[in-house]
Amino acid sequence: MWLERSEQSNGGPQPGRACASPIEARYRRGILRTTVNVHDLSCASARLEGQERPAPGVTVWLTLPGLEARAAIVEWCEGFRSFVRFVQPFHPAVLDAVLHGRTRSFQ
Repeated sequence: MWLERSEQSNGGPQPGRACASPIEARYRRGILRTTVNVHDLSCASARLEGQERPAPGVTVWLTLPGLEARAAIVEWCEGFRSFVRFVQPFHPAVLDAVLHGRTRSFQ
């Protein structure tokens, strides 16, 4: 596809690929609500860093800037870092918009 070739030539991130830039997001588990930093965001997973230490197997809700809350299952947690898999992966175009700051939050 022409889009994939042009992105490969300019060295930019490709849709569906992880990005290491931290993104501030809202986090919810039960009644606990807090803010976390999202690292290594991809269509299917993310690494979170925050004040919570959820147990593996727990469902959490992550709200990225400009998007609705998305359910994710905790795969592992070490200290205040955890790795989650989204119940429904992001479409590559949505991930691309989030990674490049093209989504806006109207609060």
